[in-house]
Amino acid sequence: MNKILLSTLFLFSTTIIAQSWERLSNIPIGKHHFISFSLDGKGYAVTGTSSLEQATNDVYQYDPITDTWSSLTDFPGAARSFGIGTVANGKAYLGFGANATQFLNDFWSFDPSDSSWTQLASCGCSSRRHPALIAIGDRIYVGLGDNDIIGNLRDWWMYDINANTWTRIADLPGPQRHHPYMFNAGGEVFAGLGHGFNGSFGVIYNSWYKLDTALNTWSAMNNFPGEARVAGTQFSFNGHGYVLSGDGSDHNYMPTGEMWRYNPDRDAWNELTAHPGISRWAPASFVIDNDVYFFGGLNRVTNSFPIDLWKFDLTDTITGLDEQKLILSNTYVYPNPANEFLLWENDAKITDVRVYNTLGKLILTRTAKAKRINTAQFNSGLYLVQFYAKNELIKTSKVLIKH
Repeated sequence: MNKILLSTLFLFSTTIIAQSWERLSNIPIGKHHFISFSLDGKGYAVTGTSSLEQATNDVYQYDPITDTWSSLTDFPGAARSFGIGTVANGKAYLGFGANATQFLNDFWSFDPSDSSWTQLASCGCSSRRHPALIAIGDRIYVGLGDNDIIGNLRDWWMYDINANTWTRIADLPGPQRHHPYMFNAGGEVFAGLGHGFNGSFGVIYNSWYKLDTALNTWSAMNNFPGEARVAGTQFSFNGHGYVLSGDGSDHNYMPTGEMWRYNPDRDAWNELTAHPGISRWAPASFVIDNDVYFFGGLNRVTNSFPIDLWKFDLTDTITGLDEQKLILSNTYVYPNPANEFLLWENDAKITDVRVYNTLGKLILTRTAKAKRINTAQFNSGLYLVQFYAKNELIKTSKVLIKH
């Protein structure tokens, strides 16, 4: 549980944001390994491991306006723990995990409009628990984890929401691992940290990686500057990624429930205000509006399953950041590679989008409000997509068109 203190300023800043956590209504039941997400202003806690160490399939919904929890119809798939979920295009996508009889590779979507579940194509990958799962636009990236046959894994797969198909992509270049941290920051895939083995010895990692979805290559980023960690929770907010709580370098609790923010443009971390109490193993979180909600997990000192719910206002965590950096983080293209269409998300200050080929020839221009370009007539190859704010170039993104 030793803290690693670095003085190299370009790696990170340790400015602590002086804010406090607010306690809210207790969750209905204590568990570790909830699958958690938010949709349409509500939070969800699905499946997980009960205090009897049993996999479950119950579903709870949280209303932040009334500060109340309600029970929904059970998840129709196999009861599970160690699963994972994310949100894309107004729906939740989740799966994987394990129970007492099997490791899983099934995949499901949840529609909040009618609380309905749809089973999707299962991943062609090995069944696994503790994987990473990140959504960007209409694609979801899954990798890492472990199972009872192979052990720790490093392979990665991409799920196409529209086609309901899976494609294997490049493996992580670092060691195999499970229970990593991961998020979409600024429209890019990041993953790392987690638990692996060096021979017969367990290792908790502080390595951190980014996936170039256009070139299908991974890059090693700066190592996480704090204590190596595993089995926490993570989320995205305003173009940045956050890691929260978990076990430290000895796979035991840390003295505080640390929260760190990652800036993808600077490849740098800032430490923020820790959640109350010691860190927890396998807690959960979701973001609604400007607030992150934290709950669940295991208290390793008391070996208990906490039922407290906490809220933290994230607004001030970005106060003082350079405005231009925020515009960059909030503006990105997807899917990448693209086939028939290229879409984008953009900061409100972006006014138009221009596409150039690698020879510098302008191919077309669209207003930022258009949100998409038909690329079916483009030749396969690399293109540059440039975002402008009233004729001022703000950001250039490299995109691969592949037919």
